[in-house]
Amino acid sequence: MTEDIVADFTARFVLNEGADGAGTPVNGRIITTKRRLVLATGDDKTTIPLSNVIDINVGSVPSHVKQFFDDTVTIGFEGPTGVRSVVIESEGDTLETFVAILFRVLLNGRTVAVKHPARVGGRVKDSPVTKGKLRIKKRSIEVATNGERLRFAVESVMNINRANKLGERDDRVTLVVKWVDDDGLTKTSLIAPAKSQYVNLLARFLRLEFDELREEIEEIELTNPEKRVLVSVHATGGEIDFTNLLDGDPAYVTNVLNSVKNKDLILENGDGITLTPKGRIIVSQRIEDVNA
Repeated sequence: MTEDIVADFTARFVLNEGADGAGTPVNGRIITTKRRLVLATGDDKTTIPLSNVIDINVGSVPSHVKQFFDDTVTIGFEGPTGVRSVVIESEGDTLETFVAILFRVLLNGRTVAVKHPARVGGRVKDSPVTKGKLRIKKRSIEVATNGERLRFAVESVMNINRANKLGERDDRVTLVVKWVDDDGLTKTSLIAPAKSQYVNLLARFLRLEFDELREEIEEIELTNPEKRVLVSVHATGGEIDFTNLLDGDPAYVTNVLNSVKNKDLILENGDGITLTPKGRIIVSQRIEDVNA
C-alpha cells in the first residue's frame, strides 16, 4: 500500500453478504487511506475501494450480529456480487475518531451543485445553480463556490429531505436542507453531489452530528425561570420586561439571564436578546416541558 494511511487500529469485525447474510466475527486491523479501506486478519485481507462505499450507519447493531457486538459502525459497499457490509466494533473513542475520519475522506473535496438560497422563509428565490467544493467540519458544512462560501452549523438545521431538483437529469438526487441563519432567518439550501451515494453519506453525517448535539442538549438542566425566559424570548424576539416575567428584583433577573447565557441558550447583542441554535432546539423539542 503506497498511499498515506489516515487510520490504523485493531478491532473486531464481520463481513456480510447482502442485508442479512451473517459472516463470522474476527479480530484484525482496520487500515484506511484516502482511497481504500483494508480489513486485515493474519495473512488475509479484504480491500474495499472508498468509491464503492454507499452507507455508514453508526450505533445501530444489525440484528444478525447483535449476539456478537455492542456499539458498532456498519459500512455498506458495492462488491463484485452486489451489496455487502462490514460491521466494526472497537473500544473507547477509537470508533468515533475512525467514523469522523471516514466521513471527511469520503466527502471533503466532492464537487456539488448548489442552489442557495432556494427559499428565504416561505419565499422562493431565483438563485442560480452553481458548482462548488464540499467540506465537512465538526458540526458544520461548507461549500465554496466562485469566491463565495455557503456555511451552516449542524445545530442550525431544522429539517433535511431529499428530492430530485438540481441538474439537467431529473433523477439527480438533491439534499434539501432547511436551516436558520445568524439573523434568525429560515433558509432552504439545495445541495446535489454528482453521485447519489454521496447524498446518502452527507445526510448520514448531518444526522449523526445532530444526534450527538441532541444528546448534549438533553443533558442540559433548566429551572422553571430559565424555561420561562426561553419561551418568552422565542415568542417575543427578546423584547420583554424580564423583571415582570420573573417576578424578581434586578439582581435575581440578571442571575437567571446569565445562567441561561452560560448554557449557550441565549445571546445578547445590540438589538436585544435572541435564542442561540441550541436554545431554539430546546424550545422546539421540549416545548411541552418548557410550557409546564
